[in-house]
Amino acid sequence: MRESDEITSFHLRPDDGRELLAFEPGQYIGVRLVIDGVEVRRNYSLSAMADGREYRISVKREPNGKVSNYLHEQIAENDTLDLFAPAGDFTLQPGDKPLVLISGGVGITPTLAMLQAALGSGRPVHFIHSARHGGVHAFRDTIDQLAARHPQLKRFYCYEQRRAQDADAHGIGYLDEARLDRWLPTTRDVDVYFLGPIAFMKAMKKHLKAVGVPESQSRYEFFGPAAALE
Repeated sequence: MRESDEITSFHLRPDDGRELLAFEPGQYIGVRLVIDGVEVRRNYSLSAMADGREYRISVKREPNGKVSNYLHEQIAENDTLDLFAPAGDFTLQPGDKPLVLISGGVGITPTLAMLQAALGSGRPVHFIHSARHGGVHAFRDTIDQLAARHPQLKRFYCYEQRRAQDADAHGIGYLDEARLDRWLPTTRDVDVYFLGPIAFMKAMKKHLKAVGVPESQSRYEFFGPAAALE
């Protein structure tokens, strides 16, 4: 299923009909492929809550991405993929503090399962997403529909630029300290999860500290090798 100009979701069901392994919101699965005779492996965040029947991964097509292009161009319905068990420590922790989910680009994928889990518990959530423009903003309709059904969900969208055909965003430009300050809950005693490109994450860590969110209550994840955010 196409989610944006760049991101497509793949719904994966076991070919033997067995129930799938459970996972925590925020975890990922590994995918093993053989492309041109060479085995390759990639990890993809699970972008929907566990239901025991299927996994959903949502893959951004990268310009030079060997695996992402293969998935987008070659994988068809009823094809078989080899998967590894769910894993990862970037998981939603139990709590009753307001939850803030901040994502940039394809970093939105693990926050979706977190959001579903939090809404199911009645926890207040501020969902903040940054995208280059509306064409690459995945899952906007999904988030809007959830907000219509759950009054405790407040969502904010920031586009670096807005094209004529794009729906309105709450901010145009970069997700800066001033916007973050306005869009966070009034209390700064919150649990924050953020992820996206490295430059985005560096900025978010700096801005969150500046607006008074305790560092011990901010969690983040890297797509690819870990790097320092200072």
